[in-house]
Amino acid sequence: MTKLSRLMPLHSVPREMLSSVKFILTDIDDTLTWQSQLPSVSYDALVRLKAAGFHIIPVTGGCAGWSDLIARLWPVDGVITEGGACYLHKDNLGRLQYEYWEDADKMKQRQSNLLQIVKGILPSYPELKLAQDQSFRLTDVAVDYAQDVIPSQPEARDLLLAELHELGIQAKASSIHINIWQGEYDKFTMARRVLMQRFGLTMDTLLEQVLYVGDSPNDESMFAHFPLSVGVSNIQQHLPKMTHQPAYLTQTPGGLGFAELSNYLLNTVRV
Repeated sequence: MTKLSRLMPLHSVPREMLSSVKFILTDIDDTLTWQSQLPSVSYDALVRLKAAGFHIIPVTGGCAGWSDLIARLWPVDGVITEGGACYLHKDNLGRLQYEYWEDADKMKQRQSNLLQIVKGILPSYPELKLAQDQSFRLTDVAVDYAQDVIPSQPEARDLLLAELHELGIQAKASSIHINIWQGEYDKFTMARRVLMQRFGLTMDTLLEQVLYVGDSPNDESMFAHFPLSVGVSNIQQHLPKMTHQPAYLTQTPGGLGFAELSNYLLNTVRV
């Protein structure tokens, strides 16, 4: 049996599972976006889901700089950014708040140390470069292998990941970057904290009420814990390297797949 054969099509999700969903957590790059654009159907899906009463929290390896804009302007309840390092959300007065996993100064010092290590390693990988959004990151380091590096460099990505892991450095690949960090957090641990502390969920209700959708290996911690997890179809290129995979798969990629999921969810729960 291949890994791909274990993934079930989206339309096979049991209706009772969908009826319990109250929270939609989603990756952004190549999950809400597609081909470096935010499709109108994807943004419209967010609007319609929010209007239907769902709580929406993007969970991204993207930088805090763009997550700040998203948390301010998009129809979402907040953004978990930089792979779980920080949760950005508005308070009751509409002021944006930053909640770090731990002491912000400590996290920024770790980032500075990691940046020096990565800068020392990168000359051995001339195909790769620091992500252009590095200046807008508060806690981690990102190396570009498929965003502004064209064509993408998956072989160099894998070699750099292996070297970082040999050095004992935490690193995961998204669809465009290698995200590098230090700390006992990931997408799931911060999502669990946010859902339990800010929304009052227990572990039982968390597993029943959350739907997660993503597209790449840096979503594995979410796929590992949430029974109702969905991969947009472009995740298939990453499946051979993934230990933890989503349970269900859309027919269409990226933001088109997110819109497909949204339509299916809204049509199902309204019946």
